[in-house]
Amino acid sequence: MEKQHLMDIAAKKKKAAVVFKDVAVIDVYSRETIRADVAIDAGYIVAIGDDYEGQTEYHDPSWTLAPSFIDSHVHIESSMVPPHEFAKAVLPLGVTTVIADPHEIANVNGTLGIEYMLADAKGLPLDVRMMLPSCVPATPFEHAGAKLYAEDLAPFLGDPGVHGLGEVMDYPSVESGSMDMLQKIAQTELAGKVVDGHASGLSPDQLNVYRTAGIMTDHECTTAEEAIERVRRGFYVQIREGSVARNVEKVSRAITESNAHRFLFCTDDKHLDDLVAEGGIDYNIRMAIKQGVKPETAYAIASLHAAEAYGLKDVGAIAPGKRANFVILSDVQSVNIESVYVNGEIVATKGEATFEASGIEVPKPMKGELKLPDLTVDSFRIAVKEEAVDVIQVLPNSLLTKRERLVFTPDTSGADLAQDIATLAVIERHHGTGHMALASVTGFGLKRGALAATVAHDSHNLVIAGVSPDDMLLAAKTLEKVGGGVVAVSEGKVLAVLPLEIGGLMTKRPYREVADVLEQLNDALDVVGAHRHFNPYLTMSFLALPVIPDLKLTDMGLFDVTTFSFIES
Repeated sequence: MEKQHLMDIAAKKKKAAVVFKDVAVIDVYSRETIRADVAIDAGYIVAIGDDYEGQTEYHDPSWTLAPSFIDSHVHIESSMVPPHEFAKAVLPLGVTTVIADPHEIANVNGTLGIEYMLADAKGLPLDVRMMLPSCVPATPFEHAGAKLYAEDLAPFLGDPGVHGLGEVMDYPSVESGSMDMLQKIAQTELAGKVVDGHASGLSPDQLNVYRTAGIMTDHECTTAEEAIERVRRGFYVQIREGSVARNVEKVSRAITESNAHRFLFCTDDKHLDDLVAEGGIDYNIRMAIKQGVKPETAYAIASLHAAEAYGLKDVGAIAPGKRANFVILSDVQSVNIESVYVNGEIVATKGEATFEASGIEVPKPMKGELKLPDLTVDSFRIAVKEEAVDVIQVLPNSLLTKRERLVFTPDTSGADLAQDIATLAVIERHHGTGHMALASVTGFGLKRGALAATVAHDSHNLVIAGVSPDDMLLAAKTLEKVGGGVVAVSEGKVLAVLPLEIGGLMTKRPYREVADVLEQLNDALDVVGAHRHFNPYLTMSFLALPVIPDLKLTDMGLFDVTTFSFIES
């Protein structure tokens, strides 16, 4: 009966509940802007055209309606708040659907972490589609809080909130035919769900293997050339603009009107302070338009293309039969959002959410506890050597690093301020194994103090960068006391600290409060002398991820990602 009712409205036999009269509409199918009435009823777009009548009518010729946005790959935990609070941050930015991979909390708390994220996301106006973490841990070369096998993931595939398998980062397991990895992919495909990818550094031949295995997407492209390689092999390319990895400027150069349908937008990992200051997918759209992408094409990439890639048949466009998920824009080029609608109901206006959500109780086992070894100042001293040593070189606004062989003159701590060389430490925090590794790192600009976090992709051990062993010890002890988080320390004083009581990754504090503390942490960067043209905290958090080249540090030692082997000290 409801469909007949909607058809009667479309045929102009009945009035719609709401009609937006004579507004500009971004048509993401034809990638053009038209003027039309938009009729809405029962949460659906019923018609676009002329002379539709509504019980409520809106007349504002300056408005442009566009389909709301889909973030095609995001780790909600990187915002440092759980789904219910994340929704309040991103819905005002026009994002109404996210494809979320909870592999951060899964690396800490295993299946309990996945269950928590699914439960906290239920009932929100934000449509959260969870992808089951495929690589926990990311590699065998680190110690995570949990291990997840195909048999652990299988029960989740029947959950309506689960949409597929998250980014497959362990390429060697794919190529070698690991039974567990192939089973994860096979059971996902058997359930009719999607398999996401992570193809950082793969050659054209390796991409062929990867695609043949059934992997559909990649968000790790950093150049237009890499993007084209993937499009030609049938991948969807997710153009990422996060807090560290900023790829829209270069990768969007690959977009043409003939291949645009294979491109999506994502944020991957973005801190709340950057979401508040810059935006989310709306920022990707702005950046792409500045790079010369046709505005209507940029909006299609942000909506329809992601919907089609992930089989979301009822969203992604302003067209009859689609859910009434849309944004009202006062300016298309700058993506100035007046209000956001989900199922025909307003959920955000003028940058503020109009709904309440308090989330669920955090399970006790997920409340942060750091199981660190007995640390002393000497734990953070690197042995002084006269010959060249391997040094991790940080690359601004990139997850990539370079392997450098440098001869330097360290002080008693192992740092060399003149050459911008600091000490990096990664300490296992989940099981009390006592595993700890040190390395030299260059590129942070640190002049004093230390930065530390329990956000350290993907195993989320404790990572510390510093030039003072005393301050590195204080940073570790501070986070141990508060149960995990992010901290900046200098000359024996804690400059700023953000406790993250949920697995050492998230907090239930309101998102704007979290953004304020992140600003305090950013201000502390000036005190320790760190660079500000990129995000040192997030950059540091990826220095322990041994699946993105070239050189990374895990709790087991210095790791060469290009050879997938440890470097002998």
